[in-house]
Amino acid sequence: MDKNVPVFVKIADYKEVLDIVDVMKQKLKETTQTLEKLKELKAEEDRELQEWEKNVTEISRRLAFIDSAFFENE
Repeated sequence: MDKNVPVFVKIADYKEVLDIVDVMKQKLKETTQTLEKLKELKAEEDRELQEWEKNVTEISRRLAFIDSAFFENE
């Protein structure tokens, strides 16, 4: 097949293809924005989980201190 052979496309078909490509570009842009928002939400969730873990560790440490203080006095 010769690559230099001209391809004829109806103008209506060409415009339809352009419209479809534009819709696809818009959907891709929306998807990219959604992914960025999801990344932001995940990062925020990770920060909150780290803060919870830090609080639980601190509570555990304090509880262990209180527990050892009671047993030392017995």
